[in-house]
Order: sequence, then C-alpha cells, then structure tokens
Amino acid sequence: MMKIEEIVWKNLQGIRLENEILSVVLLPALGGKVASIYRRDKDFEMVAQCEKDAYQIPEFGADFSAYDASGLDDMFPNISAAEVELHGKRYFYPDHGEIWSRPFQAEISANGVKLFCRSNLFDYEYEKIIYLQGERVCLKYDIHNRNDCPLPCIWTFHGLMRYEENMELLYGTDVQRFRNVFESQELGRVDEIYQRENSVYDFEKVPCSCSRTMVKYYAEDKIKDGFCGYRYPSHRLECRYHYDPEKLPYLGVWISAGGFRGDYNCALEPANGYYDDIRIAHKNQSLYYLRKEKPLQFTLELEVCEY
Repeated sequence: MMKIEEIVWKNLQGIRLENEILSVVLLPALGGKVASIYRRDKDFEMVAQCEKDAYQIPEFGADFSAYDASGLDDMFPNISAAEVELHGKRYFYPDHGEIWSRPFQAEISANGVKLFCRSNLFDYEYEKIIYLQGERVCLKYDIHNRNDCPLPCIWTFHGLMRYEENMELLYGTDVQRFRNVFESQELGRVDEIYQRENSVYDFEKVPCSCSRTMVKYYAEDKIKDGFCGYRYPSHRLECRYHYDPEKLPYLGVWISAGGFRGDYNCALEPANGYYDDIRIAHKNQSLYYLRKEKPLQFTLELEVCEY
C-alpha cells in the first residue's frame, strides 16, 4: 500500500511517497529532484544528502557546481554547456541542461506523482511519473518535442548516491572496458581505455576517502543487459538499476571521494548519448534526435534490496 503526502523538506515543499519498505521524497521546485530514498527497516538513507539547512533555488542557466551536489536529478537536454550549430540551427545548452533548475508542476494521485514542465527554450514537454512498487522506485518518462525540427539532445540520469569506502559498484557481465573522460591521478589522461580487470584501477571499488580525488569514466561499449548498481556490505543492501538498454545504451560513472569541493558521492549514469557534450556525442555518432512524431519514452527502476 503506497501512501503519498505533501511535506516540508528543509526549506522547500516536498512530496513523500511511502510503503512498508521505502520512503521517497521529491522536490518539484528543484527539477523534480529525488531528495531521499530511505529503506525503513534498515534505517538506511541511499541518496547523497544536502548538508546545508536550505536549498538554493538556481536561476536558468546557472552553473551546476555553484549549488549543492545531492539527490537524483535528470540531465536534459545535455550535461556540458555548449553553443553549437547543427543542421543550420544554433542551440545554446546550459550547464547540466535545464531540467535540474526548472520548477515542475506536480499532480498527486493514488497511483503516484506526475511531474510536468514545458521548455520555452527548446520547445519540448517533459513528464515524469514516480511511484513505488515493493522494493522498487519506478521512474517513468515521457518527453515530447513540440517543434517540427528534431532536437539534438542527451538524457542522462544524474543520481548522486551515498558514498561509503567499502561500497562496491555493480555492472552487467557485458561491461568489459572503460574510457576515462576526466583527467585524474587514478586514471590518468582523458581517453585512456582500461579493461574491467586490470592492474591500475579497480572499477568495482571507489577511491578511498583520504584520496581527495574524483574520477569519471564511461563503459566503452553499448550496454546490452540494462543493469548496474551499488552494494553496501556494511548494511547488506544493494541498489540495482533496471532499464531498457535500447533506450539508454551508454553508462557513465562519477565518483567524488572528497575531490570535488570536499563532497563524497557517486553516480551511475545511464544515458542515451556518448558522452556529456552535444559536440562530443555528435562526433561519436551517438547523438540522439528527439523528433516530434516519436517521443522519448522509457522507465528506470531503482531496486533497494537485501542480498
């Protein structure tokens, strides 16, 4: 049985979804951010938390790094800021897209919460439905281009999760190679490619808390089985992502072990473009075009379970 109620979360109006296993908090004013996924019987918060007493409300086009790094956000229609011209049309893509900084309309029903916004800049409609199903948080997306011109775009799940030094990262068996996309002491130069099993870096672990570093890398090949996740051995819990690899064929990984502003968090980032920057994805022939006649529709499920 799912219970839904309006609450105050720090300084913002929020919505809590709750069943016998999970408690989830949404913040419609902050791009529909998922601020909390709490496993009730384990007294365990899965999501990286905002450490300040209040959230700042960003203006459109704001620098993402100037705001708190917490919660689960949607990055659309890009991650890296860019001004590009494609097929005779010029586009300005704000830092980390526009969804994270947009207020959403929220509609509560017995079946879940529907969040909705419309982009004036890119002329699309963005809908996200959130509901609980046992141990799963279900996110259902429906994105429509209202313009006759196809929209070059990337959708990426920017879900910042709890960092623990002994946690493990879970990948499907098809993930065998990684490309480094951020220069770091652990992974060296950008575009270095590593086998999953190697003598340089353990891709199934996170850097130690004392390293004060950050890493970002992508699975080098398209995802085939639509699975990734986290394991927290100290709590005997896993968070498993389930999704359609045809809709989200790429996987990025971000980990800050104190390296970014002193933050500790990690994010497995299913995406439909490779990677982050519209120009890079275009070069890699992985840029998605949202067409008026074909909306982008998919579901991402986060299963918080014992193992």
